[in-house]
Amino acid sequence: MSEGSRRTALITGAGRGIGAQVARELVAAGLTVVRSDLLPEDGWEPVDGAETLGARLDVTDEDSCADAVDRVVGRHGGLAVLVNSAGITHRARPEDHTREIWERVLTVNLTGTFLMCRAALPALAAAQDAAIVNIASTNAVIAVRNSVAYGVSKAGIIQLTRSLAYEWAEHGIRVNAVGPTIVPTEMTADIRKDPRYMDDKLATIPLGRMATAHEVAAVIAFLASPDAGMVTGQTLVIDGGATIH
Repeated sequence: MSEGSRRTALITGAGRGIGAQVARELVAAGLTVVRSDLLPEDGWEPVDGAETLGARLDVTDEDSCADAVDRVVGRHGGLAVLVNSAGITHRARPEDHTREIWERVLTVNLTGTFLMCRAALPALAAAQDAAIVNIASTNAVIAVRNSVAYGVSKAGIIQLTRSLAYEWAEHGIRVNAVGPTIVPTEMTADIRKDPRYMDDKLATIPLGRMATAHEVAAVIAFLASPDAGMVTGQTLVIDGGATIH
């Protein structure tokens, strides 16, 4: 595949964890991959073959979102794939969620995903095989203790995905999401240190283990590919059967 014919992907929250693994999968699939994050680059996981945006991306800031898309389009002439992996969590009982915490989690996870999608619309509408993949969670469809703001934000992402898929089909843009169960990343490091929590968590997963970042990223790579050309508005759960019952 020539450089000029390669599809270009922008991944938010790609400094580490699932986002970094998505970058590896998309590089392996032959895409030109641009990683972005709010974290300074010296804290990023290395990913061979991927580029960096060259500026910090704050998905809660409209100008930052627009600048990220402009940088990618200016450098590569277009944008065909957007993966919204930026996100945060907060673990506390519902009554211990302050308004500030509630709004921060929803602003980063849900509003940030929307702002990136909206900023990318013109570029994606001009591309062939354009695709957006958002990161939801099993917490979006099953209640999890001490996770109310996170769960609500991820439930919102599922409906956002459906709505944008319906609205933007006229532009030829497919919009899908993935809903992983617990994945061994830095975001889950604190709860993975708690044996009782992990025993209880794994007991809810019929396959009896966590999902790997590779397994999540592989599904994202499929949804971003032309092989998923008739898949839109869907959330594919990667949960070992946790949402079956």
